[in-house]
Amino acid sequence: MTLLIADSNALRHPGLEQFLAASHDHALCLSDWTLTEMRKKDALGTSRDSLKIVFKYPRQCFALRRTDLLLEDQIGDKEGAEGLIDARATLELRQLSEALWQFPPPLWLISEMEGFERDANELIARLRADVEAWEDEMVGAVAVFNQAEISFLRSPKTETIPHDTMRKVFDLLLHTTRDFMIRNQQRGGTEPIKVSLAMRMFAFRYSLCILLYTLGWVRTGSQSSPQIEKRVNDVIDLQIATVGTFFNGVLSRDAKLQEVSQAARHLLRLWGAYVGEDWSPSLPTGRSARDK
Repeated sequence: MTLLIADSNALRHPGLEQFLAASHDHALCLSDWTLTEMRKKDALGTSRDSLKIVFKYPRQCFALRRTDLLLEDQIGDKEGAEGLIDARATLELRQLSEALWQFPPPLWLISEMEGFERDANELIARLRADVEAWEDEMVGAVAVFNQAEISFLRSPKTETIPHDTMRKVFDLLLHTTRDFMIRNQQRGGTEPIKVSLAMRMFAFRYSLCILLYTLGWVRTGSQSSPQIEKRVNDVIDLQIATVGTFFNGVLSRDAKLQEVSQAARHLLRLWGAYVGEDWSPSLPTGRSARDK
């Protein structure tokens, strides 16, 4: 089965229906952050539009476990990746997609979507605080890489990486992975992490995506980072890209998300980590307007 992760914009793209209609073995997975993003404003209307694809192809659409509940998982093969699918959340997602297409919407649904919208905005507010906290640390941390090393890490065509560069990368990623686990109060957060095991974990891959994203500012010579709201949107994308490394890829029209996703997938393979077999989406790239 080909399993793709979609961001909220891709859910409304006609190419997604073509993908699902092409084969019963084509399937779509939604992360909790995809759902959060679509619910941050006008949750009822946006969800109705975004989840129409689930309504039309319910047996090919799945919900993943919440990101904060999979931080300790070590995913080393396709079976492990498919274990990230949450059966109960999937059933609830399919039932919700049906309810969204009832006219007029039942009162319980209006109340539920209002609750989802409040929850989404609380999550995004907490994420905003996290983004503000790690920005200075990450920008300072990537100063150890020179321009040649940045090119190595960002290029999907890199076949080998110098030993010294690899050491810098793993030292930084293991440090940020431990910090991420500790901040999220995971039991293993304070224990030493072997690289071979860390690469199977969401936290390590998320740290890698954050690193690649930050290196993008340096490579382009940016003097300052994007505005906070844009950074928050980008970090949501990075979480989606991270989960996508366990599957066959990410569906998005966001060129930056695709660039980070492809670079992360390439590096993980180069290091011998499990990554889902690539499927090349046909969605056009280029950042589209966010739901605001």
